[in-house]
Amino acid sequence: MRIKGIIFDMDGTITAPYFDFVSIKEEAGIGDVDMLDYLRQATGAEYERVHAVLMKFEEAGVANARLNRGARKVLSFLAKRKIPTALLTRNSRKSVDGVCRKLKLKFDISVTREDGPHKPAPEPIWEIAARWCAKPSEVLVVGDYKWDVLCAKNADAPCALLINGSGEPEWAKDADFVITKLTDVIEIIEGKRR
Repeated sequence: MRIKGIIFDMDGTITAPYFDFVSIKEEAGIGDVDMLDYLRQATGAEYERVHAVLMKFEEAGVANARLNRGARKVLSFLAKRKIPTALLTRNSRKSVDGVCRKLKLKFDISVTREDGPHKPAPEPIWEIAARWCAKPSEVLVVGDYKWDVLCAKNADAPCALLINGSGEPEWAKDADFVITKLTDVIEIIEGKRR
């Protein structure tokens, strides 16, 4: 497989995991539903209330953000190989800009939840691939959660699922690669992992 670009998730992939989604949903009082789907349907005061909870956690996330193990090495390797990188996240633009500024990160493209359909919709991957003059099948998606795997699958793009020290989840079966450290991406690019 020839890879023409890499799309990374942010929280739990490029950065060490910092969101406790159970706590966010509990504080927002929305039950076990997808936060962004809930926000998309909420209006008026309810939207403002839930959005404020999410933004509070995202701001704390920026303050506590630190690179995931191996992230700098992988990004340096890709830069030397002139392989373009993108950040695709369900976070806000404000959160992405804050994390990238704090950790001195630079991506060729960054796509946030404000930029259109969010993961697991395939459109962000299609858009990024098109900007790189690549097919989705030539773009590797690297993430740590089911939305990353589903997004890649929906876009017909290969996916590497990063397991951050936890067991392999049921939805890992849909990933092309299951990796235990971010630097395994280098082996995928070099064709050493199948």
